[in-house]
Amino acid sequence: MGRIQGKKILLTGGTGFIGNPLCQVLLEKGAKVFVLTHNTHPRLPQITSLSSLTDAAAHAFDIIINLAGETIAQRWTKGAKARIWRSRVDTTRALVQLMGQTAHKPEVFISASAVGYYGTDATRIFQEDTPTASPNSFAHTLCKAWETEALRAQDLGVRTVLLRLSPVLGRGGGMLEKLWLPFRLGLGGHLGDGQQPLSWIDRDDVLGLIQHIIETDTLAGPVNASAPQAVSNETFSKTLAKCLGRPCVCHVPSFVLKAVYGQMAEELMLQGQNVFPQKALGSGFVFSYGSLEASLKKIVGDAYQRT
Repeated sequence: MGRIQGKKILLTGGTGFIGNPLCQVLLEKGAKVFVLTHNTHPRLPQITSLSSLTDAAAHAFDIIINLAGETIAQRWTKGAKARIWRSRVDTTRALVQLMGQTAHKPEVFISASAVGYYGTDATRIFQEDTPTASPNSFAHTLCKAWETEALRAQDLGVRTVLLRLSPVLGRGGGMLEKLWLPFRLGLGGHLGDGQQPLSWIDRDDVLGLIQHIIETDTLAGPVNASAPQAVSNETFSKTLAKCLGRPCVCHVPSFVLKAVYGQMAEELMLQGQNVFPQKALGSGFVFSYGSLEASLKKIVGDAYQRT
């Protein structure tokens, strides 16, 4: 059971695409799981739901995992940017303030971030210590502010890990959610010229990496949650189509994406980044799905079993 058994763990975003299966994993490992949510957890009644940080202050948590955040995959209007910012930066600030008010400090604080921190550069390989390539981008500005709030927990003596997530692959959400239907209909294809590098990670590996971080005292600061091998957007599209047994002859022109998604398309869809998980691999973590095809075959197979 390792160091998770018997621990009291607080999650934000515990009913989401990553948080929901993570709750199940932590329960199976013997943890006592609390989720910050206004509703009872829909699938796991053994979880304690807390409606506010005021309620959370009454408990002494050993581990806090912060996965809260409104989806960034939307057109970045002024209002959307404000909501995205509040859901990440403000929530993280409030969690650290909670830690400061309690006598019992958590052993570790894992706070989600994103590879958007690095900006975009098709020629660079981004490791955890690589400077950003796009200091003025919204994605970098957001992630930097988000991480700055999380790192304040270090001043309280809490080991703090910034989980820089690549697009996560899994059934029922994440990157594949909007791609599933067009690709199953044979209408899928690459975005723009398709040559932009795409970093990714299987959801099962995200869950495994979070467990590894909890159990590895030497891990702190930024940790790239990204499979070791990035691919081009075109390769990703062809591999997904192949796993579904569908053709891949379409593509979405850049001007269409810019018209629909604006700045978000320019920063996250039409440019790219090759992110390497140096700290995860260096600490002994082994990816179950280092191959994109292996990940997608598993996801497609699981989907067909459910239909």
